Amino acid sequence: MSSPSKRNLYLSALTGTQTASLFGYSVGFIGGLIVLPSFLSHFNLSSLSPASLAAAQARIVTFWLFGALLGVPLGMPVCSRLGRRTCLMFSAVLYVAGVVVQVSGRGGIGGFEIGRFINGLGVGCGTLVGPMYISEISPASERAMLMSSYQTILQLSALAGFWGAYLSNNILPDSSPLQWQVPTAIQLVPGTILLLGSLVAPETPRFLAEKGRLGEAEEMLAWLRGVKDEEWRVSEEMKGIESAVLAVGRVRVGFWREVTTRSVRRRLGVGVGLMVAQNMVGLNALNYYAPVIFMSAGFTSVSASLFLTGVFGVVKLLSAIAFMFIFVKMKGNRFWLLLGSSLCGACMVILAYFVHNLPPHDQLDSAKLTLGGIISVLTVYVFAFSFSVSLGPISWNVCSEIFPLHINAKCCAITTCTQWLFQIVIAYITPHLLASIGWVTYLLYATFCLLTTVWVYFLVPETRNVALGKDMDALFTSDGDVRSGGDEEAVDMEEDADGETTLLLRREGSDAGVRGVMRRGSLGMYT
Repeated sequence: MSSPSKRNLYLSALTGTQTASLFGYSVGFIGGLIVLPSFLSHFNLSSLSPASLAAAQARIVTFWLFGALLGVPLGMPVCSRLGRRTCLMFSAVLYVAGVVVQVSGRGGIGGFEIGRFINGLGVGCGTLVGPMYISEISPASERAMLMSSYQTILQLSALAGFWGAYLSNNILPDSSPLQWQVPTAIQLVPGTILLLGSLVAPETPRFLAEKGRLGEAEEMLAWLRGVKDEEWRVSEEMKGIESAVLAVGRVRVGFWREVTTRSVRRRLGVGVGLMVAQNMVGLNALNYYAPVIFMSAGFTSVSASLFLTGVFGVVKLLSAIAFMFIFVKMKGNRFWLLLGSSLCGACMVILAYFVHNLPPHDQLDSAKLTLGGIISVLTVYVFAFSFSVSLGPISWNVCSEIFPLHINAKCCAITTCTQWLFQIVIAYITPHLLASIGWVTYLLYATFCLLTTVWVYFLVPETRNVALGKDMDALFTSDGDVRSGGDEEAVDMEEDADGETTLLLRREGSDAGVRGVMRRGSLGMYT
């Protein structure tokens, strides 16, 4: 018997990863774009005072961030009611519409900001549905690798955005509007790929099963596993999916009441905690301050500093690729989270020491290349590696797989909103921290790294190769350590059209017709 082809699975996952491309490129190109001479001239920003210019540039970034934050709840009902595939399409439409408004250049800087906001809505919606889509179509054995591709595409796109703006500045004349329009219009590439891909991509079998379309779910599952017209080859996996809609008893509760149950609280604690940690360990401090660190270290020319900043992006990309194809298969998520957060903390302590001894900003031109400067540069790259094999990819991976199917969209909306909210917070406070307390900022981030390490050790369970549904529930329903197995009960739930939740209770090991009794405080989601 020939081995099933994985082509359909990989192509479908690639479509889902395009939401990361929207995210990555938008982050990567904007820093270079808003300082291009042609951009400043076209939008009449070159005549502004330094303070007014900085405020205008900050608004461009902030409008996009708030758009991304609001895009998550905007996409949530589409994702949970109309399907993951439809939400991918919705994300692409919003993103492309925002790009068109930006490229048109009409309405002055206000019109560009509106385009960025619409663009951000599409990105936020995409960060909600993209990881969820990949997780739901992937078998347990492939899920970690395919989910890690999300971070790889994100870093690749961010790198493309950085170098796109850099090359546009060096190749196209300052007098040509193409200098800013070309890197802006390139956003249409990932947006169009996602839009076209979502038109042909399949709906996830788990969503179809949740809606009672079991025949379609089995057909899509067979197609994804490369065994179309041989559904019997996916019968065992399909049985696991069908368990989400089997019922022997029904109890109705609202979503927010369900959130108070122990199992869901644990899952949300892990998901929200990982998203907070991803932002609080200090990556944005390095994204913001890396060029100055490089110049203070003795690489005094702007071109050398920008080149080393580009290498910083290359290191993050190569690390993400290594994690996707090698490291994710070597050890579990907990190992990489513990190692990565520990190394990130050590890097922050080292940077605090050497940044404290680097020349002040007004003496950068006279900075000499020293051993301490070289160590500072290498430490930045070690941090990039450590983050990119731990909190970078794993935070998205875990949040997309730990929640019960019937409330997956709502719970992922909470964790994704947390991600965007803390991005806004960190983007705002980091420049102020660096300006007020300087090198102590790195010690502050080192403290967060230490707290993250301790928290992961005690409260984050291992989810690698754990099947969605019953096995995942067991990690969070145990009365003891979350790293141990679950209890004997599991509860099936599905979301009705009216937004209420139906709990389908059954006791493992009992006869099919025996109804279990739900114990208070021992609620397990069986999906």
